[in-house]
Amino acid sequence: MSSIIVKMDKAGRIHIPASLKNDLGPKFIITRLGDKLILTNIPEDPVKDLEEIGKSIPYKTLKTLRKEIIEEAYNDLRRH
Repeated sequence: MSSIIVKMDKAGRIHIPASLKNDLGPKFIITRLGDKLILTNIPEDPVKDLEEIGKSIPYKTLKTLRKEIIEEAYNDLRRH
């Protein structure tokens, strides 16, 4: 994961450098996690992407998956 310092203009806009913008695609989700903002691209066919991801996940309950996802997100934030 890379980090880049950017500034917000008076209108509240943030310029996303082309090197990052190309990875995000034309649409993305902004998620607030405490004092952090996370940008996540929206795939063209999210259902297909989820089906592919689901094939690689061993059987686990939704509660277990949610817990692991949240723990991984916090660990990623702590590392960076």
